[in-house]
Amino acid sequence: MKIKWYFLTFTVAAFVLGMTNTGRSAEVLFQDYDAVIVEDLKVPTGSPAPESSGVQMAEKAVYQLIRYSDKYKLFDMVVKEGSKSKEVPAGKKVLVIKGEVKEYTMQSVGRRIGRSFIPGGEFTGTAAFAAHYQFIDKASGKVIYETDLRTGATGGNDTVEYAMDRNGEALAKVITKYKGK
Repeated sequence: MKIKWYFLTFTVAAFVLGMTNTGRSAEVLFQDYDAVIVEDLKVPTGSPAPESSGVQMAEKAVYQLIRYSDKYKLFDMVVKEGSKSKEVPAGKKVLVIKGEVKEYTMQSVGRRIGRSFIPGGEFTGTAAFAAHYQFIDKASGKVIYETDLRTGATGGNDTVEYAMDRNGEALAKVITKYKGK
């Protein structure tokens, strides 16, 4: 009988102590950075993605980062590389975001028809976009973090442009997570 009480007490204590650590956030990799520079994504040769998709995705990423930065007070400034309207002042710690397009899947009527036979399948999209991102400290040139993000379109917004918008938002969410906000 004593063994059962010790086991029960140990189990409850382990459960309570385990629950106290769930509120902690992930690593805070980007906490010290004041500004972000987003470079145009590279489009590999032979890719189905048009050359302009790298520039377009960089603009979408800047838009989403500015949106999230205004909401959560992430950075003092978010700039697209080569922007003449804004330059990062000296003394700011700068994070550079580089990327490469990995997938560019156009919407397909055939896939939409096929998915319509699946219950709830008509609400899924067929277009997708994926990219590999590197987060680099500008001063040292060192890669701090790398990630692959793949997003798809949904239902009535079945376009690659919408999948790219969602990819930019996913990028902003990753930065928000590792900024500690």
